[in-house]
Amino acid sequence: MNNSEHITRDGEIPIYDAVRSLTRDMVEKTVRNNAAARQFDVTDEHMNVIHSLIEHYKRDCRSRDCLAAHEHMRFLEEAYASKGGGKYLYRLFDAVPGTRGVLMPIHELAELPTLRLEQDKGFGTAF
Repeated sequence: MNNSEHITRDGEIPIYDAVRSLTRDMVEKTVRNNAAARQFDVTDEHMNVIHSLIEHYKRDCRSRDCLAAHEHMRFLEEAYASKGGGKYLYRLFDAVPGTRGVLMPIHELAELPTLRLEQDKGFGTAF
């Protein structure tokens, strides 16, 4: 799919449009290629979380509002609560070179659009 077909007026790609035609095999190939380029070993645990997030996007994200990162992190924390929630997720994904957190590495490895509110650009220098 050509993501440029789904760019909104303000330049954002609705997450549902970015994932709706992705297959598990496509995601797996993309993630493994990008991880290899970063010299990062992707495990089945990583892939399970990535597939869970993409299925969540396909099922629950049919509006632009789904670009807000906090709701997706909450979904993952609840989905993986039995394994430690956020602590488990950070242990898995905070080690991806060149990224931080959980959602940013997932989006970069899977080549998904950047989430709004993933970064806070509102704080500048205070005098």
